[in-house]
Amino acid sequence: MSDHTLNRATRLSTAAAAGMLLWISRTLLALLVSYPVLLAIRGSGMTNGPDGDAVLFQPGSLLLLELLRVDAVGLTAAAQISLLLLGLSAIFELIPLALALDLLWLPKHPLRERLTRALGLFPRFLLLGAIALLVQAALMLAASLLGAAFKPVLSSADERLRSIAPLALLGLGLFACGWFGGVLDIARATLVRRDAPELGVRAAFAHALLCLRERPFRVLVGLYPSVAGSALGLLSAAWLLTRFVPVSASSVAIALSFGVHQLAMLFAIGWRVRWLGAALELSAESD
Repeated sequence: MSDHTLNRATRLSTAAAAGMLLWISRTLLALLVSYPVLLAIRGSGMTNGPDGDAVLFQPGSLLLLELLRVDAVGLTAAAQISLLLLGLSAIFELIPLALALDLLWLPKHPLRERLTRALGLFPRFLLLGAIALLVQAALMLAASLLGAAFKPVLSSADERLRSIAPLALLGLGLFACGWFGGVLDIARATLVRRDAPELGVRAAFAHALLCLRERPFRVLVGLYPSVAGSALGLLSAAWLLTRFVPVSASSVAIALSFGVHQLAMLFAIGWRVRWLGAALELSAESD
């Protein structure tokens, strides 16, 4: 077997391992986030019948609406707890992300060393995420302010143009947010590659912005196919559920829905892993 074949097999195996790591962590965290809502539904007593919670998924959703009416207070409290758990899960997910990047960059390191590195990178990953969240919020605010500023200018324009302009500005803001998310991933890849405690968040961001300035098209080409692939997987899952999964409230239908959803998540994570590998390569090329 040639070295090229071995390298390709190694890359595929490490990418599969990184994808499974992200999938397992996200699935477990998603189950944790949904658990308070599940307890609130069971506490309402509406799923104590022989059909269990399958009655809530019957056509028309009448019992589901009745559940929302009867136990609105309990469901609201459970939803608040779930939102808190969702925020904590998003923070905790940075550790599997660091492990996945480390696995893609250094395939043969022992697990204990990887975990130590991931825990050491966690504070800087968290700070990078906070900065990126603030920048993306500022970009969306700027898009909203531009939309408001253009309203008087377009007051005499065609009605279709007045309707499309705010949506176009919103899309431009989302586009810029996605591009900055790519810069964030390259900064994280830089921290994983160099693995130096003295390398701070500012230096990692500067390196990522240098990569964006030198190779803007490659950052764009590397990031947005992954976003499009993830969207394709979720939309395909929704189409399959509406076309081929029976609408009856049965355990088989619920199991099929769960399986299709998990396949879509695996497909989206596969594209995510592909982009993480590209971010590592882009970071290395900008040294």
